[in-house]
Amino acid sequence: MHDRFTTVRVAFLTLGCRMNQYDTEVMKARLPADLRCEIVDWDDPADVYILNSCTVTVKADQKCRQLARRVRRRAPDAKIVVTGCYAQTQPEALAEMTELDGIIGVNEREDIHQWLPRLLYEEQRLLEVTQYSKRLAFRSHRITDFDGRTRAYVKIQDGCDLRCTYCLIWKARGPGRSRDPQDVVGQVSELRDAGFSEIVLTGVHMGSYGRDLRWLPGLTGLIDMLASRFPDLRFRLSSIHPNEVHEPLLELFTKHSNMRPYLHISMQSGSDTVLSRMRRPYAAADVARAVHAAAGLAPYFGIGADVIVGFPGETETEFEQTRQLIETAPFSYLHVFRYSARPGTKAADMKPCHSETITARSALLRTLSDAKKSAFEGGLIGHTLEATVESDRPLPGWVHATTGNYATVLVPDIWEQGDSVLVTPEGLREGTLYANRVEHIARSIIEENA
Repeated sequence: MHDRFTTVRVAFLTLGCRMNQYDTEVMKARLPADLRCEIVDWDDPADVYILNSCTVTVKADQKCRQLARRVRRRAPDAKIVVTGCYAQTQPEALAEMTELDGIIGVNEREDIHQWLPRLLYEEQRLLEVTQYSKRLAFRSHRITDFDGRTRAYVKIQDGCDLRCTYCLIWKARGPGRSRDPQDVVGQVSELRDAGFSEIVLTGVHMGSYGRDLRWLPGLTGLIDMLASRFPDLRFRLSSIHPNEVHEPLLELFTKHSNMRPYLHISMQSGSDTVLSRMRRPYAAADVARAVHAAAGLAPYFGIGADVIVGFPGETETEFEQTRQLIETAPFSYLHVFRYSARPGTKAADMKPCHSETITARSALLRTLSDAKKSAFEGGLIGHTLEATVESDRPLPGWVHATTGNYATVLVPDIWEQGDSVLVTPEGLREGTLYANRVEHIARSIIEENA
């Protein structure tokens, strides 16, 4: 049993998406006020290890179990907790792991101020996972920090009502629900006051924002309000469906200069028949229209996309339809995922593709992605771009900066993390754009107005 008068060292590790990263920050912010908690790194000695899990693939589940067992071997007396999506969807499987002291569902995750003291002082294993109600409202507390990151994520929506045939997110995160717009404003304001200059708006199905609130302006209305109210902040959007990249949304990028010129499209396939088997709510033509419309907004508008390779039954013709769409569309890069069957989904009962076929097709798309990325970044050479300095220092004397259109540029290591700079890429170094010509944006604005 832990002594109530000593410091409790708590380590967090987040697997998976930006939503999980935000949720981990909420847990940190809600640590019990009556305990002397110290947040330590995952690899450091700790009294409690909390793993915020992902269950998007079988490999994500395996990684969670491996991490828990690894911690138990090096910290036999510590308390180990798994929370998040894996805990929510498969608590029985986790309950079989003797290494775990706590299994906390998504609904209970934010109540860390209640369950952490019981974990420490009641000497009993915690299993707290409840199912979602159909009328569940959005719930999330505000944060003021984001683990030393340059930009902060703000969760504006949670859950999903689509039930795609390969996905368990609807089970892991419950029904779609939106955050009250004034609460979003309050959260953004607090992060700005904490020193963040860039905000990433995120959600499971972000394009559905506002439907459950009957807030007619929807996602575009929220973005318009935020970009207008916080002209000193830069806003970026997380993944969005192609059928939700419509004219009102695109107009915001020309209306507001503080909107980052970048979109990430949740594409998954370029074949109508595959999209139908996936139960995605759009067609390949919607993907092509969205990408070309976004690319036409401004020179060097960045566009990424997620693609699943080897979905059950994917024929050579269907794969070729996807490849051709990607080849002819102005993407700047791709995230290519091998299909991974999730037990409990409809797709898991479909006839799988051969593993060697999936490997070959993935390699083709990754090669195509590399070519798209090289062409996009090559076009940036000689052009001045706004960028934010990161913390990564991959080469001596150089630090990474991320441009508004999501390209990575090496700049001289004389800048602080979070600095807003103007960079003019000169070429490639170690396969990455680099720029010696770098100017602080605040300084350039002062000189321009002098």
